[in-house]
Amino acid sequence: MGNPITRRRALWVTGGLLAAPAAGYGIWEFTRPGSQHAPGQGQGDEPVVGIGIAGGTANLAFVHVIAHPDDNLYFMNPDLDQAVASGATCVTVCLTDGESDGRNVLHAERQQVPADRPAYTRARINGLAASYAVMATGDENSPWDVELVSYLPGLQVERHTLRAAPQIQLIFPALVEARAVSLFRPESLRGLWLGQSDRLPTLPPARSRLAPGVTYTREQVTATLTAILDHYRPTVVRTLDPNPDHSPQKPDGKPGAPGGPLYLDHQDHTYSAYFAQAALARHFASGRGRTASVESYLGYVNAGLPHNLDAPAVDRKAKLLDVYGWTDDRDCGDPAGCGDRKVGGGALRNGWAQSTRYRAPGSGEWLVATGNGFAAFALLGGSAHWWRSGADGRWSGPRQIEGDGLEGQLQVVRQASGQLRLFGVRTTLEYETAKHRREIVTCEQQGDGFGEWIGLGAPDGDDPVKSMEAGYPVAVALADGTVQVFARSWAGTVAVRTLDDDWQLLTLPPEAGPAVHEGLGAVVDSAGRTHVFAPGKTVVHWASDQPGGALRPAGPTGLPTPGGPVSASVSADGGLRVDFREPKSAKVLTARRASGSGWKVAAESAPPGGFGRVSAVDGAVAVRDRQGHVGLLTSSGKWAHGGPLLAGTPSVGADAKGVAVAVALGCDGRLYSARQGAVGGAFGGWEPAG
Repeated sequence: MGNPITRRRALWVTGGLLAAPAAGYGIWEFTRPGSQHAPGQGQGDEPVVGIGIAGGTANLAFVHVIAHPDDNLYFMNPDLDQAVASGATCVTVCLTDGESDGRNVLHAERQQVPADRPAYTRARINGLAASYAVMATGDENSPWDVELVSYLPGLQVERHTLRAAPQIQLIFPALVEARAVSLFRPESLRGLWLGQSDRLPTLPPARSRLAPGVTYTREQVTATLTAILDHYRPTVVRTLDPNPDHSPQKPDGKPGAPGGPLYLDHQDHTYSAYFAQAALARHFASGRGRTASVESYLGYVNAGLPHNLDAPAVDRKAKLLDVYGWTDDRDCGDPAGCGDRKVGGGALRNGWAQSTRYRAPGSGEWLVATGNGFAAFALLGGSAHWWRSGADGRWSGPRQIEGDGLEGQLQVVRQASGQLRLFGVRTTLEYETAKHRREIVTCEQQGDGFGEWIGLGAPDGDDPVKSMEAGYPVAVALADGTVQVFARSWAGTVAVRTLDDDWQLLTLPPEAGPAVHEGLGAVVDSAGRTHVFAPGKTVVHWASDQPGGALRPAGPTGLPTPGGPVSASVSADGGLRVDFREPKSAKVLTARRASGSGWKVAAESAPPGGFGRVSAVDGAVAVRDRQGHVGLLTSSGKWAHGGPLLAGTPSVGADAKGVAVAVALGCDGRLYSARQGAVGGAFGGWEPAG
């Protein structure tokens, strides 16, 4: 075997240096003292323009915005892995160094090693680059080219490009991190967002050509992210969780620190998501981008929720985290280190890697039958879009529905009048906590279009802080024209309102545990009574005694703990049905309750892999599968896998004859559909709309 350093060398484009690019850095030597791309000259001072990236799939591009180098390995995989495998442009922006205490050892051993934050930062970058190289090429030593570029005039970032797959890029502005999960520090993304600090300093990693002493204002962080989005024009943007769950504990703090709850996530995760949201709003408003879908991923809270990934998915995540964590003691040629020892060998110890969850749990009800055809709805570019099909099965669209600031997911219901009504969530993004809020919104079909979005507030009233944890709505339409809307509340129970009345909290039954989780299901039974279901320690059930009546706990279901959202429907025989995932196996469990009898699991699927909401009608089930595509299950009991690389959740509905149609939003922003040949039969091939 050749010299391990020489074999892995790459050109340091901007500084004219050689480095070992399994992580980008190694034995340094000047090779071109007069390089035209030396720092302070040439492209490093000019903002980059255009897509300017080779090797990507033209109609597909991903941008991930994270806070620390391991965030998307823990919280966005397997989606990240699948994006890399697709061959599309796949860019990750890591806002902070993640320098922590500067000691590249487990915290228990920290006193044995002197602090060196620039070196620890470099080691983490090295580990992240190695894990991406494994995802893209299978070789952790696959070389990277590293350069300094400016997306905003006067501010440079490190950009790493995987030589064997140049559509894979990593971008590091090198902002300092908060250095604490929740304890307030003005020099942090949180302090910058809230105005506690005017500028946030950078900390160049060891051997970086980034200039020391550089700082970013709040505006410059947002503008840099906006410029990156404008540059790559993504079709999918992924962020961390902007709306984490709170802890019942009181927050730690210092004199002068902003008040508020203690959240079950890292503050850098939350505020990196806020900055990403601000940049996305500008990007979408500018018209320079494409109509991208946006997903936000839960962070530390996953440790306290049922693990929802199967063993192969967990093993793959752990392997990539071990590469990042330098468990193989490989020699990447960098004295700073080749990975993050705080993670290596213990990727599963904290319980984060065993799950992947979106902040918005996805609605299985974004498809609805309309006379001889269907209508489908999805969020693209912060606005609602819809497609329609006729009796011939051909789809037209999408058409945009006026209104922006929407996020997460959409649900559609058909009202007693025959008109369609949409439900979603809108965020008002402000730097002041008192003005930063979320609300549930709705709009109604008017003729051949839709009217204005109307705010329905949040389950906890006017409190802006509590509104940030308002759940995603599910709704049902009653025969008398009433529409009932349900959402999870701040305290972890379910709230209900009609379009005309205010929110009311439902009683949380003891079998639910301390709170229910996101991912409600609701349905009206054959007698007109409303039923609502939520995942908790078991499937939690509320019901009305009569049409439009008050909802009360319906008694323990005795069903097992769901591994995610619960979907509800009425079977052809009039009985109630709920579908959900089994923790750890990702199997689909179908539970039924016939009139006058108790609940029982009536069917258990073979494992389809994947995670998230189950969409079901009699004779057909649709889920996200282990490859990030669609798994379809029919009465044959066998999964058929296909369709696009998914954004969000698939949906399945049935026409007047009971023939099922499945729809999926692709990561390219297009709608895809597949149709059964006969009731309960196999689905035909997937076809794009338009």
